Amino acid sequence: MKILILIFLSIFSIAIGQNKKTNTAVRDFSLKIPEGYTKRKWVESYPTCGTPDYTLVPNAENYDYNFYKKGNRVYCQGILTDINGSNFKRIGPEYFKNNTNVYYFTWKSGLQKIEGIDAASANYSDWFIADKNYLYIKTSKVIESKDLKLISDYIIYKEGVSIINNEKNFLKEQYYLFKNIKGYWIVKSSDIVSYNFLGKTYSHKWDIVYKKEIEEAIHNTADVDVLPNFPGGISGFNGFANKNFKVEEKDLKGKIYSTFIIEKNGALSDIKILRDLGYGTGKELIRVLKLSPKWSPGIKDGKKVRCFYSIPYTVNTSLD
Repeated sequence: MKILILIFLSIFSIAIGQNKKTNTAVRDFSLKIPEGYTKRKWVESYPTCGTPDYTLVPNAENYDYNFYKKGNRVYCQGILTDINGSNFKRIGPEYFKNNTNVYYFTWKSGLQKIEGIDAASANYSDWFIADKNYLYIKTSKVIESKDLKLISDYIIYKEGVSIINNEKNFLKEQYYLFKNIKGYWIVKSSDIVSYNFLGKTYSHKWDIVYKKEIEEAIHNTADVDVLPNFPGGISGFNGFANKNFKVEEKDLKGKIYSTFIIEKNGALSDIKILRDLGYGTGKELIRVLKLSPKWSPGIKDGKKVRCFYSIPYTVNTSLD
């Protein structure tokens, strides 16, 4: 009997580990709409196509930095893939498909095939992919797509540790309230996609009132009416950074990726480095950003708001 129990626990542990690796959606009975946040009318975010300064590959269909199609060949992170480029196209900001498969793309993880999805019926809507049978988020199959409707969403930004790269950074947890043929569902999208059935009828208990003032919430750039801006725009920011950024290493070339919050008064806070080039480049960019003049803050509904912002900075001290 003890042997059987040990075998069961081993299989259970392996299953949990595999789930984290494959980002498969999981049923989470403890999942609830987060307290202190309220539902809002869903507004679809604008499409993104990589960083604003990425290098275009000539005579190619460019999707993101080092991600493009040339002829019938698909290159991801600058490397030729075995993906059939015939009818390969973007169907959403982070979703692509050809005649047989659907793919999810991020610049961190590259291009990932979504297993089990029906490519012929797969369509993008409201920031998600759904085929004739199921809704998919990232690469995860979540709930049935029959009579599917996205009612509202809830966003939380918080500091945490990513299970993908085991690094501490600023994480976004996004909760979505869906309705399908079976009833209402709450779905959480973060490193692991999870979901929970809420019931067959709508409950006004979900209309949670803010505990904090709306102005204190942190918005992303897709959620504001007027984007925050550095004095002089991106070219002005690059000029400021180039003037102040100093490293001893004389043969560096590449990008440093940073995130920060632009406060309502235009000051920068919570500056973090997602990826740097080594040789102290991350610390140096943090130092430079702390010297930054005040930005024009983001505007939502006519009011200044706090805004989460990410920006790549290009370093080139190459000897060439």
